Amino acid sequence: MILKASDGRAADIDALEALLTERITVDQRRAIETELYTLRQGARGERETAHILDRTYGHSERVVVIHDLRLPDGLGGHVQFDHLLLNRVLKRIAVLETKNFTGRISKNEHDEWCVWYPKKRHPVEIPNPVAQAERAARLLELWLEAHQHSAAFRRVEGWVIVPPTCKIDRTRIGTGTRIVKVDNFHERWIEDVSWTDTTGFLTGLSVGQLRAVGAQLVSQHVPPYYAWRKRFSVAEMALSETALPTVLTDKPGIVEKLPDTLTEGTTVPQEGQDTIQLEDGATQVEHPDQADEGQTERAENSAADQKDAESTTKRTKSAPKASALIPVVDGISERALPDGRVAFLAQTGTPAADALAAICKGRAIWNPRFRNWLCPEDKATEIREALVKQEAETQS
Repeated sequence: MILKASDGRAADIDALEALLTERITVDQRRAIETELYTLRQGARGERETAHILDRTYGHSERVVVIHDLRLPDGLGGHVQFDHLLLNRVLKRIAVLETKNFTGRISKNEHDEWCVWYPKKRHPVEIPNPVAQAERAARLLELWLEAHQHSAAFRRVEGWVIVPPTCKIDRTRIGTGTRIVKVDNFHERWIEDVSWTDTTGFLTGLSVGQLRAVGAQLVSQHVPPYYAWRKRFSVAEMALSETALPTVLTDKPGIVEKLPDTLTEGTTVPQEGQDTIQLEDGATQVEHPDQADEGQTERAENSAADQKDAESTTKRTKSAPKASALIPVVDGISERALPDGRVAFLAQTGTPAADALAAICKGRAIWNPRFRNWLCPEDKATEIREALVKQEAETQS
């Protein structure tokens, strides 16, 4: 039975993508894109593991499945559990630590771990994943003891789960070490059953008791919060710069005119600082030939970043405003931005918005702050023609 589904880090990924649409330095952009790549890789590994565990144990009344659980560690911090399996019959708990390695994982005689990646001459050193999983298992044991559930489970084990494509160097890592490929975990878990484990059929928890223990764990989950803006030294925008540029009415396709005090061009990235998705699925990052006057290059210098943000705000107050909205087709409008780009927008959740998204993909970039599509003038011409053609085909 599944008591908590996998979160997938979607909120953190959205927050970092939103930071990429702001005025940031080259170093900040590079650091955010690196963090995004790491998050997506980790989320993909956890999602694949969760999918296999859900298929294997999701309909079982003997096993409770809990994903992405975060509990206080009693020391002022928190401990993160990627996946927990509570078996009421075997009276065992598996604490699963997911590692999305793509190379060959190995270690030396000093228990120092590394990953050999393809086309790299030297290995990448990593923390001991087995020790990490065992530390999480010991902390869970303390939680069970504090809540008087120790007698319900004889064994709490830490396991390291890697993708099927990851190679495990068994010449260095013994077969008894609890690190397995995700598709082999179930067999390894049930084969390591002792005679005392089998007595759980007589003394194990009932289905209701198991569900109660799992529900108590889930009830103490503390959702994570990451101050991404502070971590990457991205200054807060002024209120007038973060407000939405348009007010959408309750009538599909109707957009009220923007107040004069708000300009859409104040917080969107300058031309040449966007990551553009091409039609073949690749991405292209363009950078300006010269940085803005007074803009700092080092994200680590928070004082300089704050000064840069203030100078940027002063410049944008006197900058030209975006043009008024111009209807393109029913439900879709456009406006010219001060930097020469064009923004296309439609009311969220309408068929017009879906049609606009389908046409803009590969031609424009999505700006989540203003919920519109940004593109240069040459791409805007293509989008207009495609929208008009689509409307004509629909009406005919």
